[in-house]
Amino acid sequence: MIAGAVIVNILESNGTLKTLSPEGIAAIKWTYFILFCIMGFCLVPVVIRYFIFAQIKIGNGGHSLIKWLQASEQTVIYGFWCLFVIGLSIGLPVAVKQGFFK
Repeated sequence: MIAGAVIVNILESNGTLKTLSPEGIAAIKWTYFILFCIMGFCLVPVVIRYFIFAQIKIGNGGHSLIKWLQASEQTVIYGFWCLFVIGLSIGLPVAVKQGFFK
């Protein structure tokens, strides 16, 4: 994503993006939106795993909540993903209707 942003910035400063059609700009917006969603979905397991690791490291591994989280880590990840999908299903149609991806 960062490399793509740098490339698009260079193309914009050269004036190349001025010749890009509205469909091309919409494609770029969709591409970055999809990459952002993939990054967000991939970040959830990493953060939960790190949180559990850090809690055990500081000595909170004996607490019931940490034990439960450790035992049902995959279920918690799926729960967060379901919340993300619900939020996307509410917000994405509104964004498309308002012209965000035009």
